[in-house]
Amino acid sequence: MIEFSAILMGGFFALFIALLVFLNATLFQPLLRHIEARKAHLQNEQGGADDDIAETAGLKAQAEAALSAAKKEASKIKDEALLKAKLQAEERLSAEREAIAKELAEFEKALQADEANLKSALLGEAPLFKERIKTKFIAA
Repeated sequence: MIEFSAILMGGFFALFIALLVFLNATLFQPLLRHIEARKAHLQNEQGGADDDIAETAGLKAQAEAALSAAKKEASKIKDEALLKAKLQAEERLSAEREAIAKELAEFEKALQADEANLKSALLGEAPLFKERIKTKFIAA
């Protein structure tokens, strides 16, 4: 059977305590210090990341404001250019209309002169025409 030995049990207990003290000093405490240092480093980095996020949000707002201002300026320039182009087109159109009206007036004058010339030519040849008609009716 199993015998109980108090000396052996005390020796194992003392060895266990000594092993715990040794492991605590050489393994557990440095490991805990490393974990705490890592935790502090991560918190520090998290704070830096939060600062970066805030800075990024500010820069994004500035970029959006600059983009909005640029869009407004572009719209203003576009409207001014359209207005200027419309005015130039209207000026050219009115100039062309005046030129066409002038050409039309000249054409009408030429047409009236041709009409007058034609009338006078026809009236000048009317007696000859009447004579021909009389000769054709008489001959027929």
